[in-house]
Amino acid sequence: MRYLLLLLVIGLQSFYAQQTLLLDSYGSYNSTGVRRQVTDAFLYGGLIDSSQINRSLAQLQKRNSFGLQMGLNAQWQSPWLVSKDTKKWASGYRWTFGAGIHQYAGLQFSKDLFGLVFQGGLPSIGDTLDLSNLRAEATIFSKIGFGFYQPSTQSSFLLHFVAVQQQLGAVLQDATWFQDPSTAQIDLALVGRASLGGMPANAYGVALDIDYRFGSSDSSENEQQFQLLIQNLGVARSAQTNTYNFNGTLAYAGFSLAAWQQTNLDQLASGFLDSLGYQNTKGPNWMLLPAQIQLAKILDWGSLQRLEAYYGAQFILRQTYTPLIYAGAQLKVTKGWHTGFGMAYGGFGGLRMQAYSAFRFKRSELLLRSDNIALQNGASLYLQFRCDF
Repeated sequence: MRYLLLLLVIGLQSFYAQQTLLLDSYGSYNSTGVRRQVTDAFLYGGLIDSSQINRSLAQLQKRNSFGLQMGLNAQWQSPWLVSKDTKKWASGYRWTFGAGIHQYAGLQFSKDLFGLVFQGGLPSIGDTLDLSNLRAEATIFSKIGFGFYQPSTQSSFLLHFVAVQQQLGAVLQDATWFQDPSTAQIDLALVGRASLGGMPANAYGVALDIDYRFGSSDSSENEQQFQLLIQNLGVARSAQTNTYNFNGTLAYAGFSLAAWQQTNLDQLASGFLDSLGYQNTKGPNWMLLPAQIQLAKILDWGSLQRLEAYYGAQFILRQTYTPLIYAGAQLKVTKGWHTGFGMAYGGFGGLRMQAYSAFRFKRSELLLRSDNIALQNGASLYLQFRCDF
């Protein structure tokens, strides 16, 4: 009976000890010039208006980018101490557990390539189209792990085990397209490389999530809070990845009806690939995860200032992503409601407007943010929820 009562007391203490649930969800896509209506037709279905294609072409430069990010993170900060020995450094930390799923897709492309894909070769007959410097990257992975956090500062450190469901990397260093106006012959030259890994041969690895909070004090009444956030810093290894190489030229002038009747499609495709110098190899491969590093001034609910600035910078370890910087002003509307407006530049797009609102309740907090409220070349929505119980 004594042991049963002891277990009951321990269970009640664990239940009533402070615990925290953190949810972080986001979805964003953007481009330096492609109109949102064109992207929405691919994401949600529907027809692509030719006027939107023309407006996109008018905005595009020699080198352009498009990207998409989606993800969901969940973290439970438990009441269990890492160490009950107060003399050890770990006595001030508690165990935390996390899981998440993420998707990253990035594309760098030329204006000529966009026109060829959406308008065909007819408008550019007699011109040499430059399709070079094409780069595509895509990763889908999930993770689950554990670590520890410090309740006083809300800093945390987690080690995750990662499973990569899909991985794509492709580069075209040199690529040209020429359609002769007199003979209608198409000359295509390619020098590039692509690698593809995915189901059923998943890739497995490890990744670190670090959330470090610190402050700087300008005066005794004005202490600014900062956050260094590192997510998905790690590697994974695929047991089998297909790698494709191209280094050749292709001249295509069409076939007569009689030639088509005597041509085997497999032999025709094989001949085209041989002309382009196509090679396919299979083997194991190591890959870096799309790690995200962010340094930002964070919201301080205890600040006495009604109006103050916020700012930050974000990096993703991918060549298709440029550093993102943002800055703005936040207003303390009420004790439990802060809102802010600012500007963001970089990532997958140019200069755009940003807005957010944060709400604080008795035992929970909710933050909503968008990095593209004008909805011209993309859209974004970030949601963060915290609940103490």
